[in-house]
Amino acid sequence: MISTTSIVLMGISGLFSILLPFIFILILRRRFSIRWIPILIGAATFIIFAMVLEQISHLLVLRPGEGGEVHTLVDSPWLYVLYGVLAAGIFEETGRLTAFLLMKKKYRQVDSAISYGIGHGGIEAVIVLGLGMLNTIIFSFMINSGSSIVDTLPQATVESIVGTPAVAYALGIVERIFAIGVHLGLSVIVFAAVMKGRWRLFPLAIVLHALTNVTAAMMQAGLITSMWVMYAGFIVMTLVTLWIAYNVSLRNRRIEENMEI
Repeated sequence: MISTTSIVLMGISGLFSILLPFIFILILRRRFSIRWIPILIGAATFIIFAMVLEQISHLLVLRPGEGGEVHTLVDSPWLYVLYGVLAAGIFEETGRLTAFLLMKKKYRQVDSAISYGIGHGGIEAVIVLGLGMLNTIIFSFMINSGSSIVDTLPQATVESIVGTPAVAYALGIVERIFAIGVHLGLSVIVFAAVMKGRWRLFPLAIVLHALTNVTAAMMQAGLITSMWVMYAGFIVMTLVTLWIAYNVSLRNRRIEENMEI
């Protein structure tokens, strides 16, 4: 049985995922000029590169079975982790690079990178957390009602829903806040690579993105079991990424000031 508390927290998390991009807009518009076109470009880029192209790569490389099982996950968990984090980094950062190359002529201010990051991270929050919670709520009601449809679901899915503590759904909100923070930082870094010709920042963004996902991939592969360790690794890498992005942005500002002099 799934507790009422868990289901309520699922609903709150799902609703918050929809509000989260707008919360970031309200907060960041005090310092940056937030633009809707870069936001929409960021959202579209995530869908194309992460939800379409990356998923095609997963089908070709991981070759999941009919029940969704991935043999690489069982046979070579470290290989699964390596592939997973690199795929996420390469596809999403290549998408970010492509978007900024297309935006280069019209959107050359760092505000556009911030706007892009809100769109990229915001649509990810809606899809990953929002739609994910909607599905989980539906499955939870099915499990609690004893519906026969539950028998058709993968056993791992049912066990995951039943075994997930209520606090995990609340932590999902915190995770998405930091995730958008990561996308803001990575957007600034790749933006500098494109606009300032500092191309070494692009592979750095891929590495940072990959490292941010390491503990989550390790938990999925069964290499770690503590969600606190998973979140700790994720939060640390988020802060590292934001620190690097801040220094990149600060250096760009100094270069622009010297050029004006």
